[in-house]
Amino acid sequence: MTRTEQSVFALSPDKNGVYHYHDGAWIKVGGPAAQLYGGDWGLVATNPNSGDLFRYLNNPDKWERIGGPGASFAVTRDSVYGLSPDRGAVYAFTGSGDSWTQIGGPAGQIYGGGWGLVATNPNSGDLFQYLNGPWRQIGGPGASFAVTNDSVYGLSTNPSGGGVYRYDGQGTSWTKIGGPAGQIYGGDWGLAATNPDSGDLFGFQYVSPEDNPDISPGIWRQVGGPGAAFSVSYQTIFGLSTNPNGGGVYRYDDTGTSWTKIGGPADSIAAAMWWST
Repeated sequence: MTRTEQSVFALSPDKNGVYHYHDGAWIKVGGPAAQLYGGDWGLVATNPNSGDLFRYLNNPDKWERIGGPGASFAVTRDSVYGLSPDRGAVYAFTGSGDSWTQIGGPAGQIYGGGWGLVATNPNSGDLFQYLNGPWRQIGGPGASFAVTNDSVYGLSTNPSGGGVYRYDGQGTSWTKIGGPAGQIYGGDWGLAATNPDSGDLFGFQYVSPEDNPDISPGIWRQVGGPGAAFSVSYQTIFGLSTNPNGGGVYRYDDTGTSWTKIGGPADSIAAAMWWST
């Protein structure tokens, strides 16, 4: 099997169809859905009536039910994880049928990506990382978090004096890498953050000190203007415009602030790895 790198899925404005952008065209691959979740493991969607979770099997109209409803889900490189409807427990999909294993207790929210799975404590807001068995605290509360392939990033809860932070990989140590942001989005490409005043989008790509000590831990650059939502994939960023009537889905050209419109209006978008045979 080979993987298609710049793959994005969109939910139609009426939520009656799931579409896949492939080879310059949109293909309808599924029926009604409530929410899309994407990542390296693939694409999953919730049924709008039952809340059940379905996995896309990489062929149009080929979906497999893998679980029941959840408060939210997160996709990593190896699996999909779910937070129970009452937020009382975190579960991991076993990879077979609709079987899930409880891996943790109550959580406020879960976030996933190439680096792994993290969850917030529902009482304190502290952040914990799942280590395929035990959990370890890696930080305190944040307004939101985003997972890339190199680490987890957090947006502080202080809107005036806060900023964007990157987990250092040890203990509960974090490094501030940027000022205040409106929203943050993570993926294998890197981190994307919106300016809280203008809505403009900025990208941050981590650079290891071994690779380039002069610009470590990375650089910020403006990559676009405001958008309704963004999703970060393996090689680029996809955006949903703020104009619900004349807008659509855009793909970042990875140069300057240039984007290419690839589709019409959508309810939501999700970047996900698509495996072709």
